[in-house]
Amino acid sequence: MDKGITAIVVISVIAVVAAMAVIMVVMVAGGTAGGGMMNGGMDGGMMDGGSNPADEAAAEGVTQVRLENIAFSPANIVVDAGTTVTWTNYDSALHTVTSDDGGELASPTFGRNGTFSYTFDVPGEYYYRCEPHPNMKGLVTVRPG
Repeated sequence: MDKGITAIVVISVIAVVAAMAVIMVVMVAGGTAGGGMMNGGMDGGMMDGGSNPADEAAAEGVTQVRLENIAFSPANIVVDAGTTVTWTNYDSALHTVTSDDGGELASPTFGRNGTFSYTFDVPGEYYYRCEPHPNMKGLVTVRPG
């Protein structure tokens, strides 16, 4: 092979490898900051997602909450005391259901198709979030039974 062609091939390979390295560094850095694809699946930066119960009308009588697209859906529900609510993860990312005030809701981290259930016996407002994705917020309002 001609020395000129060999040099072009070597330089091209180096350029491709360098570009791939830059992409990997950006993905890993984004993941550790909570914004990339390498942080337990899709999250913040690649899929902004998020949920805020203040942004939606309360859904009455709903007992199933989906964790999907880095959001609780619905994020604002109203149930009667004694009702069990179940959260199901449809994301590839790991999630939790965690009380804002350190209270009753304290799920383990769970992945795709995993569930967490809790029976609400005491009337009140239960604000919660996902630990790995703080832009995921929810509210369960419990009425007297």
